Amino acid sequence: MDDNFIKELRRTSRNDKQRSELLISGMKAVLQERKEETRIKRWMRMYRDKKRLTRKFKP
Repeated sequence: MDDNFIKELRRTSRNDKQRSELLISGMKAVLQERKEETRIKRWMRMYRDKKRLTRKFKP
């Protein structure tokens, strides 16, 4: 999600119907971007996320 999306989301109130529509459209955009990623980018993103999780939840 880009900065404009985050700014618009912060401007809308929590009870506003526009906020839920904005969240849905943002999630659709993120899912579409992930769908269009190449295999290498997808692997790198999953590896990076996995590495973050292991750091966060070290025993």
